[in-house]
Amino acid sequence: MNFNKTTEYTLRILSFMSLNENMLYSAIDLSDKLKIPYRYLRKQMNLLSKQGFIESIQGKQGGYKIAKSLTDISLLDIVNATENYSKENMCFFGFQECPLQNHCSMHDKWGEVRDKTFAILKTTTLQDLKQDNSALILTSK
Repeated sequence: MNFNKTTEYTLRILSFMSLNENMLYSAIDLSDKLKIPYRYLRKQMNLLSKQGFIESIQGKQGGYKIAKSLTDISLLDIVNATENYSKENMCFFGFQECPLQNHCSMHDKWGEVRDKTFAILKTTTLQDLKQDNSALILTSK
């Protein structure tokens, strides 16, 4: 499954921040540790703040921290914050809808994979990643 670059960065940011959800993270530190361009990271932090995933603490000792319980943030929530992930419109060949009157040869096979992927994203939370140490995989690029 390929996500766009914004989604990839967002998953990396939140999975990394979930390792210590009470810590305040500066944009500079996150940019350095996650190898995300600073200006791009700042844009993502604003988006994540507006959507309620993180909060911004102003001032000299300020930074960003997770705003919700890790159990309340699913991977699907994160993906949907940056791209429209809808299992109904997801075609193996990338079409918005099946272009053929009869479905393509991959339609039924891909449907099973698509449904399982959607279920995993919906039921996996940042807390799950933290417990499984899977967050380290998402941030090790």
